[in-house]
Amino acid sequence: MAEASFKFRATLTRLDEGLDTLHESIERVRESAPNMLDGRNLMLFETALGEIGANVLTHGRPGGTGVPVEYELSFDGETVRASFADPGPPVHNHLGRNMPEPESEDGRGLVLARTLLDELGYERDGEVNRWRLVKRL
Repeated sequence: MAEASFKFRATLTRLDEGLDTLHESIERVRESAPNMLDGRNLMLFETALGEIGANVLTHGRPGGTGVPVEYELSFDGETVRASFADPGPPVHNHLGRNMPEPESEDGRGLVLARTLLDELGYERDGEVNRWRLVKRL
């Protein structure tokens, strides 16, 4: 596959601007390896990235604070990886949840991301949530 590589880092503080940054970082991956990427798999990754990113920016910061979320994205020519680090409350048993009933208004983001990615990881490291997203292109 592609021989390009790419790294991106950002500190995210607000939902709207943070989501724009996530999408811009994916666009930079596209630009780093034009015509050499599986566009469908990158789109699936971007969808999962938006779901997890929105959750982290909404729930991953202690209420009423502007504490930032650290975001990293890398592409090695075959695999795209992203990570988030946030100081929010621990996430308990959400990664194993099933898709909620159709009438439910929430609870789909993690299930969807888990389905779209090759790997979705979460760990609590002291007082920090660490998320890992991986998709082979």
